[in-house]
Parts: sequence; structure tokens; C-alpha cells
Amino acid sequence: MACVLFFSMLAQMFQCASINEDNAMLEHMQQREVYLQEQMARLQHEVEQGKVDRSWMDIPALLFPLLHSWKTWLWMGLLVLPLWILWQLQKWNQCDQREEEVESEHEEEEPVEQEEQETEEEKVEQEDEEEGEGDNDFCEFVDTRQITECVLAKVQGRDNRCQLVEEMMNDIVEAFTILCSDCFFPVLMPVVGVGSAFEGWSLPEEDTVYRLLVPMQAPRGHIFLPEVGTKGKALARNSRIRVELLCMCKVRKLVGDMLCFQHNPEDKLHKNQQPSLLQTLCTGSYLDVQKTVTWFNIQVPTVWTVTRHAHVYDLKVLPSSRSCKLLLKNTSSGEKLLAELLFGVQQGHSDIFLSSQNSEAGFTPSTVWPQSFAVAERRFFQYVARNAGPESCHLSCLRLFAHIQVGTGFSIDTIRTVYFRLLTTTNLKSWNRRNFTVRLENILHHLQCCLKDKHLHHFFLGNRKVPNEIVLPRNFHAARPLNLFQHLERDTNVYCQALSDFKVLRDLFRLQLL
Repeated sequence: MACVLFFSMLAQMFQCASINEDNAMLEHMQQREVYLQEQMARLQHEVEQGKVDRSWMDIPALLFPLLHSWKTWLWMGLLVLPLWILWQLQKWNQCDQREEEVESEHEEEEPVEQEEQETEEEKVEQEDEEEGEGDNDFCEFVDTRQITECVLAKVQGRDNRCQLVEEMMNDIVEAFTILCSDCFFPVLMPVVGVGSAFEGWSLPEEDTVYRLLVPMQAPRGHIFLPEVGTKGKALARNSRIRVELLCMCKVRKLVGDMLCFQHNPEDKLHKNQQPSLLQTLCTGSYLDVQKTVTWFNIQVPTVWTVTRHAHVYDLKVLPSSRSCKLLLKNTSSGEKLLAELLFGVQQGHSDIFLSSQNSEAGFTPSTVWPQSFAVAERRFFQYVARNAGPESCHLSCLRLFAHIQVGTGFSIDTIRTVYFRLLTTTNLKSWNRRNFTVRLENILHHLQCCLKDKHLHHFFLGNRKVPNEIVLPRNFHAARPLNLFQHLERDTNVYCQALSDFKVLRDLFRLQLL
């Protein structure tokens, strides 16, 4: 027992000693941990302070590579800049050479043209005596022999087709007027043929599109108020046609049983009368092109069945958002005629219309009716035809340039403007077949001068030589001339390109004279 007691006491002594040792070790480790944390904090502070010091010391070292790179780019710029300057000078020299070539050719042609102008009056006087000889000369030059013969062979047939298409379209308009007499849709007036087919210069190889303008007037109880662009400016890009209601109370006896839209309740109008134009073909207060075209396209197949040509021609409406395109097929011969109807409202009492045609900008909002000079241009061609005589070659000249300008940088509108101005500055009697090549050269020379001066004025704006037979708005006469070549003044590259395009056009013209 004594041994057992002894060993148990000894075990308790060892256990107490181990507990004391564990406590001492734990306390020592905690102290060590605190010490190490203090040391780490001190070292971290020293490291951060060292980084700040080194950052200020390393700034020159960092800037030196950048400074070296900047010098490299500077030297590269100094090397490239002269090359760029040389390239621009070479380009300008090329442009100057082209202009000198044009001027030198102009100087070479001037004596010949002066001699021709001096003898022009003599030629006019001898025209009747040498008429037969003139016709032979007319066919000797140009590939025109082929072009002219083809054209002359088709002119009579095409004139007949123009007359036929105009008759058929007027029949449609007349039928519309009768069928819509109780409604408040636009009143359609007799059509006016416009474009190359009706002007007489379309090419024989083209699929002819017979374009016609349908003038519109406001129905009873309505008024059209054209809003033509910015006040004080003759040309307008975004013209619109505002529609307003008129009071018809005082004139009710004259217009039958029509109720006044302004002074009758809507329920009464709805029960007893067709809706107003504002409720059918307008967007807001403005006449809508697409709604007008859709209304016409939907009705025209039915209207066609009551016309006198319905048993001879089948009619098909082709898709179009701003015009009515009609394909007419002869049931016996299979001949096809394509007619395009544009709708327009007259600007005042002039030959200028706000039409449904697309604007030059591309996309045209449905309430925008761009200005159209098509009727005025047709009137001008009629004036020239009356005064130039039956043996005039003015249409053949335009037809030839319309043929050779395809693929060049000059549009047919530019050629026509040059051509119109030349017609108003020369004796129309001198545009006979005997002077055919002379007049072709005159057109080319006039275009050359316009390019040299970088000026080509709009034909109808501020031009006092427009014949009085063409009725223009008052502000057109007082307007400042509009330079159609002003873009050549702003951009040298465009001007150089125009000179290149002229050389191409001139070369094509000379090929026709071989």
C-alpha cells in the first residue's frame, strides 16, 4: 500500500509540473507573437518609406526612355514630312498640268471657233440654199450616222406612243374625277408629259419610261398651302403641303348638300358626309405622299376597266412608294409600255411644282414634296422647237451627249444645264443640221469653260434669259445665281477628278467624230 501511495503522489507531482510548464510555454509564445508583429509592422513601414524614396529617385530613369522615344518620333516625322509635301506638290502639279492641257486645247480651238462664229450669220442666211448638203454633212460625222438613223427611225413611233400614253393617263384621271366626285380626295387635273421621252431626246436603246405629272387641286372645303423651305430662299429642300379646312356655310347653295367641316359636329359629319382630306391622306396637317400614292394605286385597276383602252391593254400596278408605275401590255401584239405618274401641287401660278418625286438626298420623308422643274423644262423644249424650226439638230446634240456621258463623272443634269444656257445665248436658227458638229463642240467648250472657272449657274435661278413663256415664281427672278460647281472651289481633289472626267468625256466625244 505504501508503494502504491508513493507512486500516486509522484504521478500528481509530475502532472502539476507539466501543467506549469505548458502555461509558461503558452505565455512565452504569446509574447513572441506580439514581438514578431511589432517587428513586421516596423519592417513594412521601412519598406514603404523606401519605395517612396526610390520612386522620386527613379523619375529621371523613367523619363529617359520616353525622351529617347520622343526624339525617335521627331526624327521620323522630319523624314516623313518632306515626302508628304513632295507628294502633295506632285498632285497639285498634275492638277495644274491637266488644267493647262484644258486651257491649251481651249486656246487651240479658239481661232477655229471665232472663225465659225464670224461666219455663223452667213451660214444661217445660206441655210435654205444648202439644206440638202447640210443633211449629208449631218450624217457624215459621228457614229451619229448609226445613232441618228436609229433615232430618226424610232422618233415617229415614239411620238405616237407618247400621245397614246398621254391619252390613256388622261382617261384614268377623268374616270377618277367622276368616281370620286362625292368624296374629298385631291382633284386630279389633266396630265403633263415630262422627262426625256416627252422632250424628245431619249436614247433608242433605252427601255423608255413615259413619265407624266398629275397636277392636283384641293377638294371642296379644303385649301392647299405650299410651305416652300426657308423664307427668302428660292430653292427648297424640304417643301411641304399644308392642308386647311375652309368654311363652306355661305356657299352651301353652290356646292349642293355639302356640310361645313368647320361648323358641324363630328357625329353629324360622320353620318351624312365622307371624311375630310385631313382624315384620309394627311399626316397631321400635311398631305402625305405615300398615302396619296397608295390611294391611287388601290383605285386605278378598278378605274381602268371603265376607260376606252381597257379592251386593248392589260394594266398592272408595279410597287412604288412615291409614284404610280403602270405596266400596260397590248393584248394582241404583246407590246409593253411603262408609265410612271408623279403627283404635284403647283407653286403659285408658275410652272414649278411640289411633286412626289424623290429628293436628291435619297431618303425623303412622306410629308416632303420636293420642288420639280420638270414642267418648266418641258415648256423650254417646246419653246426651242417652235423657234428653231423643224430641221433643228438641238435634240440630236443632247441625245449624243446623253449617250457618251454614261460612265463619266458628269450627270445628265449637268450636261442639260450647260446645253440650256448655250441655247439661250445663241441664235436658235443656227442649230440646224448643217451646224451639227459645231454645236456639239460648242457644248463641250462651254462645259470646259465652266470647269475652268469653277462656275455653272442654275438655269432657272436669277437667269434673265429664261424665255417669258416659262412662268417662274417671283423670287426666282430676284434670286442670286446658284453655282452648281461650288464644290469644285472647296475641294482640290474633287476639282482634279472633274478635270480627269472631262478628258474622258472629250476623248469619247472625239471617238464619235472619227
